[in-house]
Amino acid sequence: RPDRVLEPSAGVGAFVDSVLENRPDADIMAFEKDLMTGKILKHLHPGQKVRVQGFEKIEKPFMNHFDVAVSNIPFGDVAVFDPEFSGSKDPARRSVARTIHNYFFLKSLDAVREGGIVAFITSQGVLDAPTNAPIREYMMNHANLVGVARLPNNLFTEHAGTEVGSDLVILQKKAATGELSERQRDFIESRKLSNGIRINNLFQSFDRVIHTEAKVGKDPYGKPAMEFTHAEGVDGIDREMRRMLSEDFNRHFNESYC
Repeated sequence: RPDRVLEPSAGVGAFVDSVLENRPDADIMAFEKDLMTGKILKHLHPGQKVRVQGFEKIEKPFMNHFDVAVSNIPFGDVAVFDPEFSGSKDPARRSVARTIHNYFFLKSLDAVREGGIVAFITSQGVLDAPTNAPIREYMMNHANLVGVARLPNNLFTEHAGTEVGSDLVILQKKAATGELSERQRDFIESRKLSNGIRINNLFQSFDRVIHTEAKVGKDPYGKPAMEFTHAEGVDGIDREMRRMLSEDFNRHFNESYC
């Protein structure tokens, strides 16, 4: 049960609400850059540290501080100004300032304590894009992979009226130790399927994909992509995700940090 929680892209606070349902006395810091949305967030959660500004404004004292970072993070080729990254000697850290989704992962890994959790819903490009392999390798050198699930395209249909492919990625921060496991190497690498679509190695058998149907469609940029849907809607998605994450946490979550 986390005491200190970070929400770096909070919207009106869906994840903040979920945290407070399970931990009413949690100390939450929530960022929301959009002015109107941020004002709504402040009004709904007057007892929390709501900051109506970009996540990059977080200060150094809050590095290695949080137990959990959780969000549905933004994505796109949007650059973020953060001298901690743009001036880094590490090429992976230096490159993430150019893409906001990668930046949120690495900045949040900095912000959680050793053993802390980063749990993000993100675009599929984070795991599939071959150009993202160095970023995924950085993640695996600084965190254990607790769980990963490809979410169906109709996950947000009922609440947001949109169909888009996304992934849930759950990392547990750790100091770099030794050689990477086969599972971590699969997380880093992606490959082309027989239909020419590129997909992360963890999803090549579709057992990490929450779905009842699969077909070839198009991504938001008009390129061929796998489309996964779940015929049982949110209830069916919830049931399958709970089973998958329960297995993942039993196998891959290190309780010694708790």
